Amino acid sequence: MEMGLVERLEAAVRRLEALAVGSQSVVSDRDLANDLSLDPAIKAFDEFLDSSLRRVVVAAEKIGGQTLEVTKVLEQAFLVEKELLIQAKQTQLCS
Repeated sequence: MEMGLVERLEAAVRRLEALAVGSQSVVSDRDLANDLSLDPAIKAFDEFLDSSLRRVVVAAEKIGGQTLEVTKVLEQAFLVEKELLIQAKQTQLCS
């Protein structure tokens, strides 16, 4: 389960970096990715995903059924929110 999450996050970062290529002049993609991984807001969001959301997902996996289905949707929503946070931070860095 965690490997799938890591792979999705890495794919999201690759897509965001690809979007940023056209708008960067001085900052390289690798520098931008490093800056974002050190950003306090993104680090805090990652910690939330790894701790609180992970506990909810583990509990839902034990319960199963509709609870698990709804929890998967909630997990996807948080991952989309993280992508939006990364995009917002990229916009701030590129401005």
